[in-house]
Amino acid sequence: MVLIFVFTPRYGNKNILVYILICSILGSFTVMSCKGMSLGIKEIFGGRPLTASYLYTYLFGIILVVCILIQMNYMNKALDLFNTAIVTTVYYVLFTLFVMFSS
Repeated sequence: MVLIFVFTPRYGNKNILVYILICSILGSFTVMSCKGMSLGIKEIFGGRPLTASYLYTYLFGIILVVCILIQMNYMNKALDLFNTAIVTTVYYVLFTLFVMFSS
């Protein structure tokens, strides 16, 4: 939230890391919510009775959609402002780092 509301208006047009950090952090949330959602779906189709797994599955689904929408918005802004070759390489490295960290 600090990156989006404080650093983006100040440094977003000058520094590539602001947009890429937002995309990478939200990308790691996307991967984690996909893992959680898949475990919840496995529980639901496993014949378990109505438990908290239903609530968590829907919660992870909402987190997944919100993170993807915000992530794609800032990725498009980064690609509009900066060179595509630089954006993709920096994003690849930071995304991998944050996914490993969150896992």
